Amino acid sequence: MIIRVLEAAYPMFYRNKTSDDRRDALRLWYDMFEEDDGALVGAAVKAYIATNTSGFPPDIGQIKQRLVRLKRPDMLDEAQAWAIVSRAIQRSAYHSAEEFEKLPEVIKCVVSSPSMLKSWAMADGDDLQTVIASNFQRAYRARASEAAERLALPTDIKRLLERTDYTRRLPEPEDQEEQKRHAIALLQAERDEYAAKILGESKEE
Repeated sequence: MIIRVLEAAYPMFYRNKTSDDRRDALRLWYDMFEEDDGALVGAAVKAYIATNTSGFPPDIGQIKQRLVRLKRPDMLDEAQAWAIVSRAIQRSAYHSAEEFEKLPEVIKCVVSSPSMLKSWAMADGDDLQTVIASNFQRAYRARASEAAERLALPTDIKRLLERTDYTRRLPEPEDQEEQKRHAIALLQAERDEYAAKILGESKEE
């Protein structure tokens, strides 16, 4: 049905196709969309036809991407994602762990840890809305694109990637405030020890 729709919409493109060409196209489209809802695939094809002005029929990847948008209309763009993070930052000086857990999974991957939310909460307001916002949105855009590509893959390819994916999550960034407290404590201990020596006192005393 979908191949017939494409042939009707783009007759010039399919005019010189042989029966073997048509059979190969049918087999490929069937393999790539076997697990997808036929009505959704048809809707994605019609949406492409309605909005495309190139004069060329869609390739499989273009329809897969439209299917992702149809299946996941809740997928956020980078501006929407940053708005969510901005709200979380407002309470993250003292409640970073709680706010981090509320974030959508894709955003969590970009933020990386509660300590990052806390450090952003301590940042200068201008830097937060310029440098930090820009870096986050760029990273989120790349991560969202990767997630969309994964969703578009056939199940057997996803399983193969899961079996061969040896990547591990990077260690969480150290808490900068904790580092400062530790450094101050070490410095104070050194001063106390030095003062004890000057006064002729031992640490045990």
